[in-house]
Amino acid sequence: MRTRVPALLLVALLAGCGGVPRSSDVISGSRIEDDPRVGLLQVIPDGPSAGAAPPDIVRGFLLAGSSSDDDHGVAREFLDPTAAQTWRPDASTTIVTGSPEISVLAQDDTSAVVAVRGTVAAVVDDTGHYVEQPPGTVLERQLQLVVVDGRWRLSGPPDGTVITRLDASRTLRSFPVYFVTQGPAPQLLGDVRWFAYDSSTATRIVRALLAGPSSWLAPAVSSGAPTGTRLKVDTVPVAGGTATIDLTASALDAGPQERSELLAQVRASLTGLPGVSDVAVTVDGAELTRTTDQGVQLPRSVAPVDARPVALGPEGLSRWDSGQLRPVADTGPGLESSGGASHPAAAADGGAYAVLTDEGRVARIQLPGGELATAVTGRGTLVPPSVDRFGWMWTAPTAAGQAPLVVPVAAAQTPAQEVQPPADGLGGSLLQTRVSRDGARLLVVSVDAAGVTHVRVHGIVRDADGRPLRLGAPGPDLVPGSGQVLDAAWLVDDQFVVLVQPAQGDPVPVLGEVAGPSSRLPAVPGAVSVSGGRTDRDVLVGTSNGDLLTRSGADWIVVAQGRDPAAPG
Repeated sequence: MRTRVPALLLVALLAGCGGVPRSSDVISGSRIEDDPRVGLLQVIPDGPSAGAAPPDIVRGFLLAGSSSDDDHGVAREFLDPTAAQTWRPDASTTIVTGSPEISVLAQDDTSAVVAVRGTVAAVVDDTGHYVEQPPGTVLERQLQLVVVDGRWRLSGPPDGTVITRLDASRTLRSFPVYFVTQGPAPQLLGDVRWFAYDSSTATRIVRALLAGPSSWLAPAVSSGAPTGTRLKVDTVPVAGGTATIDLTASALDAGPQERSELLAQVRASLTGLPGVSDVAVTVDGAELTRTTDQGVQLPRSVAPVDARPVALGPEGLSRWDSGQLRPVADTGPGLESSGGASHPAAAADGGAYAVLTDEGRVARIQLPGGELATAVTGRGTLVPPSVDRFGWMWTAPTAAGQAPLVVPVAAAQTPAQEVQPPADGLGGSLLQTRVSRDGARLLVVSVDAAGVTHVRVHGIVRDADGRPLRLGAPGPDLVPGSGQVLDAAWLVDDQFVVLVQPAQGDPVPVLGEVAGPSSRLPAVPGAVSVSGGRTDRDVLVGTSNGDLLTRSGADWIVVAQGRDPAAPG
């Protein structure tokens, strides 16, 4: 039995859920009830009422679009018979910031034209890709209505749904679809998609997996599903905690290694769903899981051996440890004599460090107890370094048209190697290049010739030994319209943080997702640098006067004296 959720309780629940939790205006909406299948909230829209005028029909149709139950059955009640059969609600989801403006442009006894206008926050395409839109993006549509059996109904509406940000937070959920990273020690990397949770969610996830990764990520990962593999029956039933996937015969083209990877992918992708604890994969009815070597274990992520952030403290290179900065042994003297170190980086295993010196024109690498070695010089001003999980230090010249540079930390004297950029380059002069902890993605902050800042992510192509070779084309702009970016860092999975200097006011840390919404943290006066962690509570901010701050409730508090904090990896 479903129980109505009071509005105030709904707000409290949304604050802790993993949907699209962002602030918005108080607006009218559909009823909200518990979903007894999974303990989530479910929108229960009302159908058209007798005598409803054209604006009411349009408003009801838009509200009903947030419920995917019965193939958007309630929303189809607002359509004429032809449109009810042909309308494709899953073509896209346009998320608007608040209730759209609705006005009648024309009306007579048998037809009407109603205008819909709203500010767009994001668009989710038919495969679940979530893309934030630049501020000021406007949706404008003119909808046709006709009289059917004495009642107004929509005729030929555009495919897709339009829902408010509030309803999106109630109904859409993020689901990582897993693929396999390149290089040694492969791991599973989630390519996040956004769907409503209903009886078709498992099917949508498997369809997305078989169709392959996002175009920007595709060069950096692989899939155990051979090209052309599809669901034989276009559904993934779940019974007794087991999701059953019946594939076409193309799946048999995979070798034992690929089959193991495919099983690891579908298990990781589906067992995150409520009520799914196991997966059975069949081909033409024969169970693939029984004939496949299941000994290959692929982790979903690899945590740093030493997760303590690094910073430059009063005693030189230090780690943030138990509420204070502790100097790293055998590194202080070398750094002090190097010409003013800045922007330190640490390897995930704590076995190597990198810094910029000489006013940002030289990148140096130091192994604890070893010499401070020059790794990159003579390339002009460099972006801050980062060290990937395969032991490569990354940096890049800030000048436009340059390529990223990598040096093995175990052989810092090796000449820097260029990582081939995409054909269109990296978007202008560079401010930041940050390699993700999985080693498959590079976060790039650039400024184009018009002075516009872009935050994008590229897939990293590596050889079998993990050496970076080239970058794929970028994904869409992230945190579009955010303004000047002072610093950037990864958190975990597809989350990152950028420190933004708005046109007015103090710098603001903005939490973002590679495939999801962004949100602003409280502003930090004088902030110049930022470091990620596992969650937004692990964010460290450095200020121009040498303070390091962490969050305490809704405030920032000074916890140490230091500069340029950075998480390892």
